[in-house]
Amino acid sequence: MVNSRQQIGITRSSKPIVQPLNSDKTNLAEVFADYTLEDHFDSYALFQYLLSRELAKMGWDSPWLEPYDSISDFHSKTIGDLAITSQKRALGLATIFDVIEFGKTRADPIFV
Repeated sequence: MVNSRQQIGITRSSKPIVQPLNSDKTNLAEVFADYTLEDHFDSYALFQYLLSRELAKMGWDSPWLEPYDSISDFHSKTIGDLAITSQKRALGLATIFDVIEFGKTRADPIFV
């Protein structure tokens, strides 16, 4: 079976950040198998940005909230809270709003 996905951004190490059509944990683990800690953080931040954008535009009725939240949660759990805190510190990000703004920098222009 072909795993369809759409590129939505790029990590600092130039890996594509994708939105897989199938977001079950096994599939996500396969899609993001070659990601480093930094790649996972970049993806987490991008999906946090997309979540905030959807809430601002469409509110709680957006059909994209669940998929974006599911993938953001996958990246967050993959690296853990300690790594997220470490990445935030290394990048000078103090709040979730800073993380969201950083995530926006990782997005392809069509999503900004």
